[in-house]
Amino acid sequence: MDDFKRALFALIHRLMPVDGIRFFIYVPWAQLQQDSASHAHLDTMLRQYAETYWALDPMHPSRFEDQDTVVVSNSMLMSDADWRQSEIFTGFYQPNGHFHNCDVFLKQQGRIVAVLSLVRRDPVQPFTEAEVDRLNQAQPFVEYSLGAIHVSSRVISRASLSELFHLTPREMDVVEIAVTGVSNKALCRHLGISLPTLRSHVQSIYAKVGVRSSSELIARLAPIQFN
Repeated sequence: MDDFKRALFALIHRLMPVDGIRFFIYVPWAQLQQDSASHAHLDTMLRQYAETYWALDPMHPSRFEDQDTVVVSNSMLMSDADWRQSEIFTGFYQPNGHFHNCDVFLKQQGRIVAVLSLVRRDPVQPFTEAEVDRLNQAQPFVEYSLGAIHVSSRVISRASLSELFHLTPREMDVVEIAVTGVSNKALCRHLGISLPTLRSHVQSIYAKVGVRSSSELIARLAPIQFN
């Protein structure tokens, strides 16, 4: 996986100038441990984002799960003036010295499984339509490479478990994080859902799996390995 990320970062630098690159596995069964950034100063940003700013981010992958969009930039979503007045910009990007963001979504079986996030410091250098087009052209190959190297066996295991208990894709997202023992707060943050929505999913999962508590769910499913 490290070789894949190094090659991916090198590819992006050949395609366009960027001041920082972040790659992260979005699917829950990665157990929230697959963040990788091109520069050390991004580590603080990643922690801030995970703690607070994900809910304000108009580019959070949860907002694009049911869309065909695979590349999105802040300049695609809103005008420069509106971006500079947004909470995510004034509270997160600007204080950290970054002004523009562009994300590439990587999918398997129609679901977003990973995100490549690019940032720039220059306020007058947004990601252009030509650059977005370049990323759109590169995305299928990157997506295929990720699937061949890291994702395929996971997708197969996920599909088997989903079929066994008749779980929806979103319920599988919840299950795959829940069995790792993370808190409900972390689970909601990672999936971009509210606590009431999580509770609704959990009750449905309990009924389908035949358990009555999180401890019973973990005991029932934790032995199942997502190879």
